[in-house]
Amino acid sequence: MDDEGDFKKARGFLLTYSALVLALWYFGADLTQFKLMGNEIKLHQRTESVWLVLAALNAYFWFRLYQHLPGNGLYFDESMNDLYDTTLVWFGSKIMRRELAQFAKATFASSHHGSQKMKVTWYGGRATGRDTLEEERRHNGPETPELHQLSRAQRTAMNLRVGYKYMEKGEWSLFPTYISLPYEPNAAVTWPVKTLTIVIGAFVTPWFTNYIAPLILGGISTGFALWKWCDMNFFTTTLPHLAQSCAGLTN
Repeated sequence: MDDEGDFKKARGFLLTYSALVLALWYFGADLTQFKLMGNEIKLHQRTESVWLVLAALNAYFWFRLYQHLPGNGLYFDESMNDLYDTTLVWFGSKIMRRELAQFAKATFASSHHGSQKMKVTWYGGRATGRDTLEEERRHNGPETPELHQLSRAQRTAMNLRVGYKYMEKGEWSLFPTYISLPYEPNAAVTWPVKTLTIVIGAFVTPWFTNYIAPLILGGISTGFALWKWCDMNFFTTTLPHLAQSCAGLTN
């Protein structure tokens, strides 16, 4: 069974049909007549339900694509996880910059003479979620959960590093020293970071455009088709009547 081929076909159908529906909606196409295989067809009955039929077909293609998604298609792939780790560490080092600098100064003061000078030279770190997963894999083997199944605290934990150099005998040390500080960001940090990762990933990795964007486009086009159907059948008749009733113009 060619799952990859089925997925690509389903995605192609959804993208093509969704783009067509959006184009028909945007340009206000008259759907009472159209050409099919060179023959002009005119609709005479139930023309008010055309947009409902389009929405139903669009929903069908949406569910067809969803059913053919790869097992972990909606979760970050390897490249997105790399980007997520990088963004987490970058944000973490920015948020914890002051604490890291103070930690470096306190560590230096505890092991060096107080008259010696030191200065922080760089900030960095490493996300430890995949390290935690690898450690569990060594102990639990095939029972190890997937990366996306880790708790938020485990997945977003990191070791932040701060490098510094100090003056010794009137000269700065040639090789900077660094120390690590564990950090587990809260949800107020991790959710914006994840959102930013998705936005950046949409431009630099294929994950978003392959799996997420077609579903979003299909949902939007289905919603517009349903809105158009409601507008033709309810809003254009019911709302003006209600407005007149409220104004006392009708009995």
